[in-house]
Amino acid sequence: MRKILVVATGWHFSSHFYEKMSQQIVPDGWGVDYYCVAHRMPEDENTIKEKDGVRNFNEGNFLDELDQMMYEYPITTKEIEDFGWKFMLEENTVGDMECFNQWAEHYDYKEYDIILITHDDNFILSDKIFVDVVSEETELYKPLIETRVGRDKFKIDLIKNKNDWYFLDNGYSEEIPKAFTPRGSFGFYKKELIDLLPNNRFNMKEDGGEGIVERTGKTNSVGYDGIRAWNTHAGTFRDFLYSGLGELELVDKTRWLSKTKRVSKYCIEGERGFIRNFNAGENYLANLQLQLREIGWI
Repeated sequence: MRKILVVATGWHFSSHFYEKMSQQIVPDGWGVDYYCVAHRMPEDENTIKEKDGVRNFNEGNFLDELDQMMYEYPITTKEIEDFGWKFMLEENTVGDMECFNQWAEHYDYKEYDIILITHDDNFILSDKIFVDVVSEETELYKPLIETRVGRDKFKIDLIKNKNDWYFLDNGYSEEIPKAFTPRGSFGFYKKELIDLLPNNRFNMKEDGGEGIVERTGKTNSVGYDGIRAWNTHAGTFRDFLYSGLGELELVDKTRWLSKTKRVSKYCIEGERGFIRNFNAGENYLANLQLQLREIGWI
């Protein structure tokens, strides 16, 4: 049996996320294991009070309504485990792919064919994520490496999924300057890609000139600017995709589920805990409305 590993960073604790991910249809011949690598507890006072304003807000727009669905109730550790997740509490050192590094200190990634690394403030729109990710009938977007402009911009083409990709991200937008840079919020990594990483771990140590933000022992959220330095690690992984194998081979093995950043028919990526946040820009609202219309949500 082939296996999929799901590693979620436990910080915002969207009840909708943990329930909907656990309800994903498992493809024939596959198994799925779910791990929540938490950096604070769901029952922590900060965890609950940071989302109470969403739960108690009754006159919002559709973005606020999505956030209300995300945090319908304060989920508990037991409820997460009852949904089928294994719960791990680790040091709050850094975000994004660090949860995989921490998981890998206890388990062997080589037991899995595909690894999904995800934040827990993502709004899940479909129960066919895994079915479509492994299906050769699914259409994915591929960068055309010969069209590269500057460092990060490529034209893309829609192709059938031949399962020859190494990295599959949620969405790509040609029009933004850092088009190729992944967000680290919802991405699939083949075992073969992890094999290529130095020490089979993501490099989460570089500070990008902003200094390392250390939040060990802290359980309060600090907003977009408070951990902006953590965005450096998405760029570090991007640079690995450029240089990890010659002639942009890892770029050629990159795919996307949609041609809109942060949004696909499978997942809306939250921004520091909320769907309504616009700090990332990237025509987010227009792309979100377009995607929700296509699937009949608005």
